[in-house]
Amino acid sequence: MKTISNNEILNEFIGKPNSIERISFENELKADVLAFKLKELRKKQKLTQSQLAERLGMEKGQISKIENGKFNLTLSTINRIASALGAKINFDIQIA
Repeated sequence: MKTISNNEILNEFIGKPNSIERISFENELKADVLAFKLKELRKKQKLTQSQLAERLGMEKGQISKIENGKFNLTLSTINRIASALGAKINFDIQIA
């Protein structure tokens, strides 16, 4: 039996590195990870979605959409949420 690497699977089913399909997949994955981390931080602080929404002047439904990856976040919104949760967001730009 031949062992197949993660990269080989991604190349075959998602697309080669730097392809539109691969870039789109990786961007969606990063957004999902960010949404998951914000949700976990909220839960760790024992805040409800409604409580966080109130802190931000948003609707509870918006928080739900953000945590479920159904909301396109701006950098400003990401920073506002992080600040409301007492966290900081760091971005790293790398040259390919």
